[in-house]
Amino acid sequence: MSHRRLHLYPVLLLTGGTGLVGSELLPLLGAGPVTVLSRRSGNRPALRGDLAEPCLGLDAATYAELQASVTVIIHCAADTRFGLSLEDARRANVLTTRNLLEFARGCRRLEKFAHLSTVYVCGLRTGQIAAAPAQPGLFSNTYQQSKYEAEQLVIAAMSELPAAILRLSSIIGDSQSGRVRQFNYVHQLLRLLPRNVLPVAPCEPDAPVDLIPTDWAAAALASLIQEQFVPGRIYQVCAGARAALTVRQMIDWTAELMGPVPLPRLVPLEEYEEYVEKTRRGSDRLLNELLRTLGYFLPHLGLYQAFCVTECGIPLPGIRSYYAKVVDYCVKTNWGRA
Repeated sequence: MSHRRLHLYPVLLLTGGTGLVGSELLPLLGAGPVTVLSRRSGNRPALRGDLAEPCLGLDAATYAELQASVTVIIHCAADTRFGLSLEDARRANVLTTRNLLEFARGCRRLEKFAHLSTVYVCGLRTGQIAAAPAQPGLFSNTYQQSKYEAEQLVIAAMSELPAAILRLSSIIGDSQSGRVRQFNYVHQLLRLLPRNVLPVAPCEPDAPVDLIPTDWAAAALASLIQEQFVPGRIYQVCAGARAALTVRQMIDWTAELMGPVPLPRLVPLEEYEEYVEKTRRGSDRLLNELLRTLGYFLPHLGLYQAFCVTECGIPLPGIRSYYAKVVDYCVKTNWGRA
């Protein structure tokens, strides 16, 4: 976006428009005016700002003009790294949400505030995970905790703002090409599998691994925000247990796709945690560092978590129609390094 003055026509404000989800969602938002608020330049013009700063990092005049014109806010911006300190994760994901909510309170024409989140705000809770406010509990990493805390701010604001929460599960790649734009913990598991770096790994064999393709996730979000948005609701954009691979299926199929590979012994989470505790008392720094990093996400393979699905009207491609394409893309690009 250039530095021209803003006009008082209805505007959709998108944060995180240069990130994975925001950039996929942006082309689906219709022909109306969209202001992308970003700290850095991407392929599209953007209004430079910083959600962690007062007035979103904008000058007072621009801030006031946006408040007078914005009718829809879609908050995609987030730092999804698992290894941040809790302080840094809160600055990136909680403070930014607080500042954007404060901005939204001054938007006199606001019709929708869509806050994007993750199904993993449930942390280490097991069983059926409903599209409902998450309860406090234990978390695998600071990303989960900070997104849970951000959700609490949005839920508290629902009494005064037309806000809703849209939770995404794990995005793994394009359903047509298998292309991966952002490698996450799922892809790292695929990378580590043939290396057999640990003698044991946690496994709840029948637990669903909730994976969704990038293109479907963006289309589902666009449909929910544009056509099915109801203030006060929580939506879960996920595969659900019926459409997901189980942990055992994912491990076996991945091993088959990659060729014969040695696999770690798959054990209940409690046994894996005993192994981790015993190993951490040793002096192998590299192994301890690996266990620390794996601890951000690996325990979920040993938990039964089934996420309840919000129907969005967009058919979900079957995981078996594109999973092999994603694995092939990872291997051919050396997990984004080639």
